[in-house]
Amino acid sequence: MEAETLLTIFRVVAGTAVIAFFGAWAARRILFLIKLTKAARPNPERSLRNAAKANLRLALVNIFGNRKLLRWTLPGIAHFWVMWSFFVAQTTLLEAAGELYIGPTFNLPLLNSISLAGVTAYDLLGFMQDSLGLLGMIGLIIFASIRFSQDPRSKGRSSRFAGSNLIQGWWVLGAEFLVIWTLWVAHGVRFAEDHAPTEAAFISRLFGTAFEGMDTLTLEWVGAINLVVHIAIVGAFLVFTLHSKHLHILTIPFQELSRDPQRDKALGKLNTELIDMEAMDEDTVLGVGQIEQFTFDRFLDFQTCTECGRCQSQCPAWNTGKPLSPKMLIQDLRDHMYAKGPFLLGEIDEAEAGDVIKIPLVGDAPGEAAVIDYDVLWSCTSCGACVEECPVDIQHVDTIMDLRRYKAMMESSFPQEAGVMLRNVENAGDPWGVGQSKREEWTQKLDFDIPVLQPGSDTGGEYEYIFWTGCAGAVDDRSKKISQATAQLLHDAGVSFAILGKNESCTGDPARRLGMEYLFQMLAQQNVELLKSVGAEKTKIVAWCPHCFNTLKNEYPDFDGHFEVVHHSEVLAKLIDEGRLVATSELDKRITYHDPCFLGRHNEVYSDPRKVVDAVPGLKPTEMTRCRSNGFCCGAGGARMWMEETIGKRVNIERVDEALALDPELISTACPYCTTMLSDGIAQKVQEGTLAEGQVEVLDISEVLQRGRLLPMAAQGVAGSGTPAPSEPTPDPEPAGQQ
Repeated sequence: MEAETLLTIFRVVAGTAVIAFFGAWAARRILFLIKLTKAARPNPERSLRNAAKANLRLALVNIFGNRKLLRWTLPGIAHFWVMWSFFVAQTTLLEAAGELYIGPTFNLPLLNSISLAGVTAYDLLGFMQDSLGLLGMIGLIIFASIRFSQDPRSKGRSSRFAGSNLIQGWWVLGAEFLVIWTLWVAHGVRFAEDHAPTEAAFISRLFGTAFEGMDTLTLEWVGAINLVVHIAIVGAFLVFTLHSKHLHILTIPFQELSRDPQRDKALGKLNTELIDMEAMDEDTVLGVGQIEQFTFDRFLDFQTCTECGRCQSQCPAWNTGKPLSPKMLIQDLRDHMYAKGPFLLGEIDEAEAGDVIKIPLVGDAPGEAAVIDYDVLWSCTSCGACVEECPVDIQHVDTIMDLRRYKAMMESSFPQEAGVMLRNVENAGDPWGVGQSKREEWTQKLDFDIPVLQPGSDTGGEYEYIFWTGCAGAVDDRSKKISQATAQLLHDAGVSFAILGKNESCTGDPARRLGMEYLFQMLAQQNVELLKSVGAEKTKIVAWCPHCFNTLKNEYPDFDGHFEVVHHSEVLAKLIDEGRLVATSELDKRITYHDPCFLGRHNEVYSDPRKVVDAVPGLKPTEMTRCRSNGFCCGAGGARMWMEETIGKRVNIERVDEALALDPELISTACPYCTTMLSDGIAQKVQEGTLAEGQVEVLDISEVLQRGRLLPMAAQGVAGSGTPAPSEPTPDPEPAGQQ
């Protein structure tokens, strides 16, 4: 048999065998993953068919533009280079297929016949292949350096790779290196054999110099062996991808195209599955108690996690020594999903499945054997930092809330101190248990009357705004002062507004975030009915509590509550822009602003609160390192306001320490929860002797404006306004509300 014939047989047979072997393995795994995802429950709010068109532009930007990845500049650029090098490298698979079955002289057809100004399409392709291959190699070096510098063995919990599959990460880098290297070798052989399709492939040309002087047959054997090895590496990499964290490169298009388009603007909306108590039977399950009770989009989340640890690095729970890592929570659920998959698909029976079908998803006590530890589930503040940072748009908070719903409603298993809050919300309409009869008392210290809308009056349209005071603003002693300051400012600016007073009730946010979804839905339906009856659809609702704001704006539409809702920072900023509120008194103080999670990350309101503070002359604002979309939680969200914090460092102390590093005299915020938590942190520092009494004050932005003695236009000598000069609310001697 001639040498060339033997070479051809080797190339075709070996190459085909490699393709068949890895192709069959990959096809089997792909079929398993598709069937497994279909085994999850459907989600009417997310479907590829309904959402793809609306999400196409966003998906293209996120996938091909690496929008979120590029927020972290160096690793983002490295990923961009590696990703695009592999997109372009797919053209070499076509070249490899042609070389395998046609011969080593094969080139992609037509590309050399298309030219512009003497540059052929193959020139452009060859230059792109080598340029992006080089950038990809540089990206791999950057990734390797990051992994070395962030090695959990030396960095511990501070490494974002803590808990990740480190070996898999190195396998990915190694495989990507070998794919590019064998590509250059293949092209180098073509140069050495003098049948390269273009001279523009500058790195391939350098590789070709390494083969100069070899005889033709030896070169052809080098090329054939390299070709088979290249195909084997690509095939093995595909199989590895389908069994590893690298699966995201295949699932991310489905993840992006099926997502809720609103989630790019507001993280705060939780998925709603309406509960009909009359339709419930003994088989009804509320929340998620078994892995198969998650919806298909959660299964996509589990499969798409890259284990990059960005979520973990930003999580307030993880950063203060709690056991919750959003990354590891998703990993644990993913691993359990894969382990239980064969049983769900009927491939093994109950006996073969063993303990995997018996272990609970969440334990009922710390340390109890379960997929997710009890303390992991209840450490979440639902701040959304994980979702904000995740480059593949995993909805960690929704997953946690699904688990909490099952524990709270099906098993009554939750931190028992939060039970007092639930009883108060259900019986008194507020978490403190004060009762609706006292919801108007905060208005008594104002020197003007505020109209109170009555159910069925349909008179809301007569006012610019309905001021939703919220539970804290109506019954918590500290927060009452903020309601008074806000109302005073609205009055001073000549804004017509009314309140619901005794008719207002809790929006249900604390209950929902604890997992008591039924109580939330009951309150939501009642409040929507009330707001419609007073004509709220004919005006705007202004809320100063971001939790109320988020619930009214983003979650009540699921209960047919379609209202225009604004935060008090947006209204005050608008009044300042219009000249209806003008600051005249200088406050010579250093100030820093803390972004409430449900105002900032969940609703992207960042500039307006700062604009309100900046309107006061003399203030010297300084930003904390973690601010805006990178802001750090106060620790009260996710119903944590009503739970004890006994593990690690208190979240509010971590945030106060960050603020105090700037040596401020004032810490401003725009949320009753944040005001309470930051004030408690300052009080603890005073008690410890770190701070002097009164050295640092925590104020709402409306109170900062009050300190600046805002005056209406009439008091500035502007004609046409008869509004009297403002008077500050009478100081309330009672102590601030307690957690």
